[in-house]
Amino acid sequence: MLKNLGRGKIETEVSRVKKTNQATPDQTLVTEQVKIPKKLHGLTEAEVKERTEKGQVNQSEEDLLKTDGQIIKENTVNVFNLLNLVLALFVLLVGSPKNTLFFGVVIINTLIGVVQELRAKHTIDKLSVLAKDQVTVLRNGKLERIDQEAVVLGDTIFLKNGDQVPVDGQVLTGDGIEVDESLLTGEADRILKQPEDRLYSGSFVTAGQAFYQATAVGADNFAQRLSSEAKSETGNSSQLTKVLSRMITVLTVVIVPVGLAMLYSQYQASSSIRQAVLGTVAALVSMIPEGLMLLTSVAFAVGAANLARKKVLVQALPSIETLARVDVICLDKTGTITDGTLRFEESILGQVTEERFKVIMAALMKNLTDDNATAQALRQAFQAENDWQMEKMIPFSSARKWSGVTFKHEGSYVVGAPEFIFSTVPEKFQREIEPYMAQGHRVLALASYPDVLGETFEKEPQWLATLIISDNLRENAQETFGYFVKQDVQLKVISGDHPLTVSKIAQKAGIQHAEHYVDMSEIDDWTNYRVLVKANTVFGRVSPYQKQRLIQALQDEEHTVCMTGDGVNDVLALRQADIGVAMANGSSAARAAADVILLESDFKRMQDVLNEGRRVINNIERVASMYLVKTIYSLILAVIFMFLASPYPFAPIQLTPINALTVGIPSFFLALKPSYERIKGDFLNNILRVSVPGAVTVVSAVMLIQLAGHLFQLPFSATSTMSVFLTGCVGLLVLYLVSFPLDKKKIALIIVLAAAYFSCFIIFRQFFDFDVLYNRNLFFVLPLTLGVYWLFRGLAAAMNKLVELRVRWQAYRRKKKRSRVI
Repeated sequence: MLKNLGRGKIETEVSRVKKTNQATPDQTLVTEQVKIPKKLHGLTEAEVKERTEKGQVNQSEEDLLKTDGQIIKENTVNVFNLLNLVLALFVLLVGSPKNTLFFGVVIINTLIGVVQELRAKHTIDKLSVLAKDQVTVLRNGKLERIDQEAVVLGDTIFLKNGDQVPVDGQVLTGDGIEVDESLLTGEADRILKQPEDRLYSGSFVTAGQAFYQATAVGADNFAQRLSSEAKSETGNSSQLTKVLSRMITVLTVVIVPVGLAMLYSQYQASSSIRQAVLGTVAALVSMIPEGLMLLTSVAFAVGAANLARKKVLVQALPSIETLARVDVICLDKTGTITDGTLRFEESILGQVTEERFKVIMAALMKNLTDDNATAQALRQAFQAENDWQMEKMIPFSSARKWSGVTFKHEGSYVVGAPEFIFSTVPEKFQREIEPYMAQGHRVLALASYPDVLGETFEKEPQWLATLIISDNLRENAQETFGYFVKQDVQLKVISGDHPLTVSKIAQKAGIQHAEHYVDMSEIDDWTNYRVLVKANTVFGRVSPYQKQRLIQALQDEEHTVCMTGDGVNDVLALRQADIGVAMANGSSAARAAADVILLESDFKRMQDVLNEGRRVINNIERVASMYLVKTIYSLILAVIFMFLASPYPFAPIQLTPINALTVGIPSFFLALKPSYERIKGDFLNNILRVSVPGAVTVVSAVMLIQLAGHLFQLPFSATSTMSVFLTGCVGLLVLYLVSFPLDKKKIALIIVLAAAYFSCFIIFRQFFDFDVLYNRNLFFVLPLTLGVYWLFRGLAAAMNKLVELRVRWQAYRRKKKRSRVI
């Protein structure tokens, strides 16, 4: 099934990336902003080799995907396969090897499932190198990029804003480095680190840069467990997982006592141990939904492989189900609505000459360590050399929204968001900048400060100039956002930029209701965020903590929320969301907190993400409905025939055409078919709509045949054959229903399977121990077949009504609960 995954293209891409990422002896970090202190040299090649040989190397992080061994073990050594093996042995012991055919089908299905899942895993493994974490280390006096797993004890590591700390260590030297240790402590406070202070793996840098020395690697890291949990382990239990786990638990508890009681009652009815064993095995084999568990894991793995082929890496397979149910996507402006390419357009000068303005900006850009898109645009525009000496530097952080430098003999200067630099933005400048913001431009202020800079302003800065920066709208933005509108997925824009700027850009991109915006810098902690998310689409000047609260408010309104982000300021929101999606070119901290990584950093890929999630869940619902039909009717019939003085109407060999042709084979095709319809209702309600009517129809048909057999003195072979025939007809009817929307391939599949099924009663009748149907049995089969069709339709309509009532009751209880909370 996975032969079309483009293996050659994948291997070529992986090879290219490996070559790009390999460190050469003279490879250094190409940027003027990294200045290596003279006292630092790092480890030599000999020291690295020696420590690697001693095992003092950072071990690989736990793979969130299953290993090959785990896949083989989970698909072969499980409760249902062992139970099938025991049942097959019992059948052999009573001298009926032909009736063990069901176990051959189990073996074939298991092998197919294992092969599919292994292929999917290997595809994901090959592409996971594209998102592999790397760190910058100082070795032999030069900076090199290496894999995180290659860090050795004592390595000197360079960190910058947005990096996640890879291993525990001690700060050697740094310029205003601030660290968020919320992954360890749960507190989102920024902590300023000084030389000799401790750094812990799992924390992330929110401002500044530093060199630090690794004091622990691998299992010795203090926060290894917590850091691993940050890698997409959200802990949310999905609907599908809950339902399937509940089903396994119930069947495990019920199947043994039911089997023993069935064996006793069948022996009493037939006085034949052979007949009793065959009847009991037939009941239990149909009761076991072994293929459902197998296909669920295969569907998840194939879904992840399909996304990997499209350069989307899923870090936790259960996340695919959540992707299907997403109805709100929260996104940032830069990198999603726009392409992230910023450009300095013009300046509006205040109390400064143009020559002085250029000198100040050049000095700032030379000494600031900021490396975000805004800083890169300004650095490109102001490259003049100067000899100003830096006395103190305050790096940019998403909480401060400004950065600045105090120069010896030249004064202090800051650049950033006007609302965060000035206590009140002067009215004159407000009027000047509004037209630019209305066009979607980013507006920054350059100001002087009358003292040495600190974390906050004790005195009021003086406005010197306004900087206008443009941001390019993505070419495919309108098409992408229009798609989500058609799919009934709400879009919320959560940005650190000015709300008016963000609103105008969002409107240009075609995001609905983007004119409704709010400035979050004016919102206090006591505001009802649930009201905010209902009334607004664009949220500007948002702090990292506020992003998290906005996501939580949407979840409180029972939305399934996807958060996309690429910066360190998105980490808290990514962890809070039901699904976190990070850009591959974003910060390592954002990638660590995400469930899904867009390897091409293209938001358009979210269409593929949403579609693949829907495909998996839609197909698993179809498969689950088919398997549960036979599980439910087998359980009901087993209980009924415990109390009837009559042999069980099926033999194991007779059930093989039903299990293989109406459930097993079609389920493998349907589980992997494209199916991108919107998810409606919850998993349990959806499968009950089909499985319960189908099961009740089978039970009704079998009991009618038993009654006819009793009234007309029909032989057991005739009633058994008719019971099997009608059960298979219901199975084909269920297959037809769950295959919607139909296409040529699905219609052809149903026709072929139906022909194969009917041939079992004509061509292979003797092999399956069937009686002749085209004699007087035909007078019973024809009207019952028509009756089965109409009975199924009537029961399905009644079940739909019951499910709708259940859904309304659940909605009423949730609404009542929400009203109590508010």
